[in-house]
Amino acid sequence: MDSRQLVPEEVPAPTTPGAELSLLLRSWWEQAPGTPPTQTALARRAGVNQATMSRYLNPARPATAPPHVVRVLHAALGAAPASLEEALRLSGRAQEAGRPGRADGPVVPGRAVHGLPATEPPPQAACPADLAEPPPSRAHSYGAPSSWPWFLWVVAVVLAVAATVVVTEKWLRPPAAPVTAAASAGGPPSWPVVRLGDVLWEARTVQYLLEARGYRVEVTGTVDAVTESQIKTFQGDRGLVPDGRVGPLTWPRLVMPVKEGGSGPAVTALQALLAGAGHPTAVTGTFTTDMTDTLRIFRAEHGLPATGPVDPLLWQTVMNAQHERLHG
Repeated sequence: MDSRQLVPEEVPAPTTPGAELSLLLRSWWEQAPGTPPTQTALARRAGVNQATMSRYLNPARPATAPPHVVRVLHAALGAAPASLEEALRLSGRAQEAGRPGRADGPVVPGRAVHGLPATEPPPQAACPADLAEPPPSRAHSYGAPSSWPWFLWVVAVVLAVAATVVVTEKWLRPPAAPVTAAASAGGPPSWPVVRLGDVLWEARTVQYLLEARGYRVEVTGTVDAVTESQIKTFQGDRGLVPDGRVGPLTWPRLVMPVKEGGSGPAVTALQALLAGAGHPTAVTGTFTTDMTDTLRIFRAEHGLPATGPVDPLLWQTVMNAQHERLHG
């Protein structure tokens, strides 16, 4: 149900981090500017079902929204920047207190929580006789090193040498390069290289952009001889080596800025890439307000500024996200 009204008696005062988080997310939704997205739309963007999203937004029966869902809701609902840190803090505390989707905090043995079945009662203390250690076996009474047979001494020495080697190698190994914000957010390390014979999304993207640039090419999803010839013509027109391959030097000149209200093959290319990257987008060739919302969520998830032009970096990031979703 997408109604944003709850019966007051059904909303208890938040007493756990999970309830506080649900109340905060609910306030984002109720105070969203303009016409806020429905729970179904929010669930689709966050990659969860509608029933789960309803629990995230219901302080009466809360479920703990994980950090990536919190970030998606923050971007989709246009909440205040300062409130994101508080929401992430509550999400972390709630996840520490209990499993996501269950009641926050420790479960009291024998007591049902939010309609869930009661847990089993705690086991009774064992009798003193049960705690007595059994006598050691005569055949394997190797408790003290002084009583070890010679072959156990050999094994101990070998293990000690191996441990020394591992520890030394760990401390002497040069530190790994730090992970940048772009890399941790899934930022693309490089442009793809598209050549004759390549198919599917790489070929279609090149063909859509060539068409948007005014070059006569049919969008077939395969880099055929005609497409390769048009790539070479495009490269020659821009002072590039006409090798017929679209790589790091050609892509920045081939992609182009698009904006809300615009239309054409370049918009179609970007919409298809967003849909392939896991962000549901209608591939219509027209840049709508829904596409603006989708781009804002995509930017937030990949560490890009919330607003800005559709520049080569955004194109590169969307292509990398498409590749990662297909190939892992």
